[in-house]
Amino acid sequence: MRYLLVFIWLFPFNSFAQKSETPLGDVYHIDSLPTSGILLDKGWKWHAGDNPDFAKADFDDSKWESIDPTKDIMDLPQVRKAGIGWLRLNLHVDSTLLQQQAITLLVSQVAASALYCNGQLILRLGTVSPNADEVDAVYTTYHSFGLPGVGKSNYVLAVRIAFQPHLPYTKFGAGPNSLYRVYVVADSLLDPFSPPVLGSAKYLTYTFVKAGLFFILALLHLCFFIFYPSQKANLFFAISSLLFFVHWLGLGLKITWLLSDLDTLMYVGQLRAVLFPVNYICLVTALYTAYALPKSFYYWAGVGVCGLLIVIYFFNYQSGVVWIEIGSTIVMTAEAIRITVMAVVRKHRGANIILIGLVFSFVCLSMRYLTQFTSLLPYFRINGYGTTFDIFGVLPLPLFLSVYLASEFAFASKSLAAQLVAVKQLSARTLAQEQEKQQILSTQNETLEKQVTERTAELKASQNQLIQKEKLASLGELTAGIAHEIQNPLNFVNNFSELSVELIGELKSPLTPDGGIREGEKVDMELLADVVQNLEKINLHGKRASSIVKGMLEHSRQSTGEQALTDINQLADEYLRLAYQGLRSKNQDFNCDLITDFDPNPSNIEVVPQDIGRVLLNLLNNAFYAVNERVKKGEPNYQPKVTVATKVADNQLQIQVKDNGTGISETIKAKIFQPFFTTKPTGEGTGLGLSLAYDIVTKGHGGTIEVESMEGQGTTFTMRLPKL
Repeated sequence: MRYLLVFIWLFPFNSFAQKSETPLGDVYHIDSLPTSGILLDKGWKWHAGDNPDFAKADFDDSKWESIDPTKDIMDLPQVRKAGIGWLRLNLHVDSTLLQQQAITLLVSQVAASALYCNGQLILRLGTVSPNADEVDAVYTTYHSFGLPGVGKSNYVLAVRIAFQPHLPYTKFGAGPNSLYRVYVVADSLLDPFSPPVLGSAKYLTYTFVKAGLFFILALLHLCFFIFYPSQKANLFFAISSLLFFVHWLGLGLKITWLLSDLDTLMYVGQLRAVLFPVNYICLVTALYTAYALPKSFYYWAGVGVCGLLIVIYFFNYQSGVVWIEIGSTIVMTAEAIRITVMAVVRKHRGANIILIGLVFSFVCLSMRYLTQFTSLLPYFRINGYGTTFDIFGVLPLPLFLSVYLASEFAFASKSLAAQLVAVKQLSARTLAQEQEKQQILSTQNETLEKQVTERTAELKASQNQLIQKEKLASLGELTAGIAHEIQNPLNFVNNFSELSVELIGELKSPLTPDGGIREGEKVDMELLADVVQNLEKINLHGKRASSIVKGMLEHSRQSTGEQALTDINQLADEYLRLAYQGLRSKNQDFNCDLITDFDPNPSNIEVVPQDIGRVLLNLLNNAFYAVNERVKKGEPNYQPKVTVATKVADNQLQIQVKDNGTGISETIKAKIFQPFFTTKPTGEGTGLGLSLAYDIVTKGHGGTIEVESMEGQGTTFTMRLPKL
C-alpha cells in the first residue's frame, strides 16, 4: 500500500471529467488528471438492502437512486434508515491517460464497507453485516489501492456499505463526516514513506506542533506551580495548556488515521469539543488569578455562555462544533481583553505583554473566521492562509501569558534573592548584636548570681523564721491547752486545802494550849477523817497536775528525731483535749462534742512522739477552726463535732481526725499540702502547718496522709503509719 504525501484543496473539476448515459446508467469519464486529483462525488447510485448480484459489473442499476456519498452521514437519512445497502459507480478512464501514468484510488469513510471493482473484491474496511449489532465501522483517511487489470478503461465500482447505529457522531471542526469518499490521483504523486493524511502535510505539522507546544507549556507551568505554589495562576494555565494539548492531539489522531476505531474517535471528538470552552475558562481564570482580581459578573456570565454552548453542541450536530469553538473563543477572549485593559490602566506589571498577545490573537481569529465562513478575503481563502490565521489566532494568548507568568516567576525569584541578601546582612548584624548582648548578659549574670545568692539566704532565713513562728504558734496552742487542763486539779488542791484548814481549826477547839483535851470535850473523829480524805484528794490532784506538767513538757520538748514506743491512743486523747481547751481559752462560748473511737488493742508503735503530737495538734486545731467557722454562720440545729479514731489494719496504724465543719473545695484540696498555702485570714496562719505535718508523716515516718472533704459538710484527714 502506498500513501498520500500532500493534498491541498481536493475538489472535482468538470473540465477533467464528464458524465454520459449508458444502458447501465451514468458513466463518469476521466479524460485527464490534475495534480490535485479528482473527487468522485457524482454518478453514484444507491440501493438499500443486500444482494450479492449488486457487485456484478453487468448489473443494471439504472433505476437506482442517485446519491452523493461524500455528504455527511447525517445528511443521508436513507442510508441510516436502511442500515445496509450498495453504492455503484460506472467509471471510464481514458486509455491514453492510463498509458501515460498509473492510477490510484484513495478511500475514506465513517462506515463499514467492502469495495468491488468489476465484480472482484479488492478492499474490505470494517465488518459489514445485515445484523446491525454485528456491524463494526472504521474510520480511514485515506486507504489507497490501484485499479485492477492492465489496459482496461471501463470500471464498475460496487460498494457494499453498512451504517453502525448508536454511535455519538460528532464533527471535527466544520468538515463533514463523509459516508464514503473516493479520490482518483496519479500514482506518481504518492510517496511510500508518507502517512495517509487528508489535507496538506503543512496542516498536519501545524497540528502536532501546537499539541507539542501546549504539552511543553503544561509541564513548564506545572513545575512553576510546584516550586512556587503561591502563584496559582501557573496551575490554571498548566491545566488550560494540558486541555489544549488534548484538543489538538485528538485532531492529529484523526487526520493521521492513527485512531481508526470509529467509536473511540467519536468519543474523542466529543471530548475535544467539550474541553475547548473549558480551556478558555481556565485561561481566563489564570488571568484573574495573575491580576489578583475577584471573579466578576462578566466572568460568570462568560462561564454561563460556555455552558450554554456545550448544551447547544450536544443538540446541534451540524453546527454545534463551530458554535462551541467560535463562541467560547470570542466570549472568553473578550473577557480576557476587558480585564487586561483594566490591568494596564492600573499599571499592573507585565499586563501590557498579555494585551499585545490578545490583540494579535483577536486580529488573527477575525481573519480566520472571515476567510472560512464568509466570501470576504478570497485571496487568503484561495491561497490557504486560513490555517496560518488559525495558528496565530490560538497561540498568542497562551504564549504571551506564559511569558508573563515566567516573568512574574523570574521577578519573584529576583525578589527572593534580594530578600535573601537582606536577610543575610540582617543576620550578620543580628549576630554581632547578639554577641554584644551575650557579653552584657554574662556580666549581668554574675551580678544576678550574687544577688540571687543573697536573696536565697534571706529567703531561707525568712522561711526558718516562718517555720519557727509556726512551731511557736503550735506551742502557744499547746501551752494554752496545758494551762486550762491543769486548772482543774489545781482548783481541787486549793479548795481541799482551804477546807482542810477549816476542819483542822474545828479539831483544835477542844484542845488545851498544852495539847490536852478540855473537860467535857472530845475530838471529832469524823472531822479528822474528813481532813485525812481532803489531804488524800489534795495529794491525788497534785499528782495529776504534776503528771500533766511532766507529760506536756515531754511532748513540747524539742524533737530529737528518735523514735520510741508510744501509746497512740493516749497521745491522741491528750492532744484532743489540749487543742479543745486551747480554743476555749480564746472563746469561752465555744462548745463542741469530742468523740473518740480508739482501737482497743492498738499496741504501742515506734514514732517520734513530739512530731506526731505536733501533727495531731495541727490537724485538731484546723478541725476546731472549721467547726467554729460553721458555728459563726448561724446554721439552725448545727452541733459541732470533732472525732479522733485509731485503727490497726494490714500492719498499719490508722489515725483519723474528722470534723463536720465548713469543708474544703476541690480546687483548694489540690494545694492544701503546699508550703505557705493557707485559707485563713492574714495573721491567723502561715500556711506551713499542713506542709510540716505532711513532711513529718511521709518523710519522717514513711507513712501517708490523705484528705477527704465535701464543701459545706466536713473534712477527714487520715494518717497511716507502718507498724514495724
